[in-house]
Amino acid sequence: MLRTDLAATLREDELAPGMVRPAWEDYSFGNVADTVLSLFDDDARRPLPEDVFDGVDTEGVEHVVVALVDGFGWNHFRRARPDHPFLGTLAERATVTPLTSIYPSETAAAITTHNTATQPVEHGVLGWWAYSEELGTTLQTLPFADADDEPIAHLHDTDASVLVDERSVYDRLSGDSMIVAPAGQADSSYSRQATRGARHRDYHNVAQGAYRVREELAAATDPTYCYLYVPSVDSLAHYAGVAHPETDAQLGYVLNALKREVVELLDPAVAERTLLVVTADHGEVDATPETTVDLRELALDEHLRRDANGDPIRPLGGPRNLQFHAREGHRDALVAAIETGLDPLDPLVVTREELLAENLFGDREPSERFERRCPDVLAVPRHGFADMSDEGLSYVGMHGGMHPDEMLVPFAAATIDLLQE
Repeated sequence: MLRTDLAATLREDELAPGMVRPAWEDYSFGNVADTVLSLFDDDARRPLPEDVFDGVDTEGVEHVVVALVDGFGWNHFRRARPDHPFLGTLAERATVTPLTSIYPSETAAAITTHNTATQPVEHGVLGWWAYSEELGTTLQTLPFADADDEPIAHLHDTDASVLVDERSVYDRLSGDSMIVAPAGQADSSYSRQATRGARHRDYHNVAQGAYRVREELAAATDPTYCYLYVPSVDSLAHYAGVAHPETDAQLGYVLNALKREVVELLDPAVAERTLLVVTADHGEVDATPETTVDLRELALDEHLRRDANGDPIRPLGGPRNLQFHAREGHRDALVAAIETGLDPLDPLVVTREELLAENLFGDREPSERFERRCPDVLAVPRHGFADMSDEGLSYVGMHGGMHPDEMLVPFAAATIDLLQE
């Protein structure tokens, strides 16, 4: 069952024309982790509404598999469905509910929310780029590295607790927790911090990852949560575009691996006790050369706050989630410079007070860490994106903003035995 009417309702709730507001209170990706906790009868602040499991018998469920396909939006699901049989199976036999992504619709923020069941306004990871007051430096969040890709731990006597220090979902879960992710990911400082309490298995390709999910389920003697993270669709969309045949080929590879390894070959006795969820953290939009802006060419530096070395703090967040920290007395001038420089992108530009009033980063009490990182000015492009590296400017697909294609994601749920029939 594909819940298209709900998708229309979510899309109609706009912060500004063409910009979908995150549905924090109910149908939000930000509530998926709490839903997992609730399936194991653990304390959960805000699970998804019960109707995401309409027609799904969760009473006898012992194991939960969440296959998170990074970058696979709701509209992408609908567009690709005729070309991929497994999507047709999900649409016919599972309950497929649209959710909004969080804001920002960026992997760093959304995966931190998924790992901790907290909102950006709580955990404080607001995008790929952040400025750490404690360290006096700008850093890349998920790699926990500086602008030159040097690990922060090599430069400072610290770990990723300076970035995020929320208790993980896996540490709270009463069942066994297993994360299956690309090789090397579990070894990062961020992962060690944000996924405490989980066991890890790596993979070198998606087929191996799906196989390892099945292997874990077959061997499980206790209720088990298995989280399979798949970044390859997002990666291809960045380089080729979300609508490119190469991206579609990668999507087909992912779906076929899930279908064969997690569904078709799973022991039927295990399948009837296992819930499969296929979801995403965000979707993607494609840019053109006409809707790509080089931030290095904008006259912003004189208006930007300085770091510990006296240098301007670069735009933070991400290419469609542009966060600026203003020098004292320069905010109005900074807003004017942003609106002029980003005019080809037709951005929504809001101040700190406005984004807080709209609960853009979440509807809970802001943490001290968020207060330190909250931007003075936020620019969200309607079209395209802005970056300040040659590699970043070469991308086609991008996310982080509030376009329906990036803000709406699928949440497909079914016990695996129903998908085997």
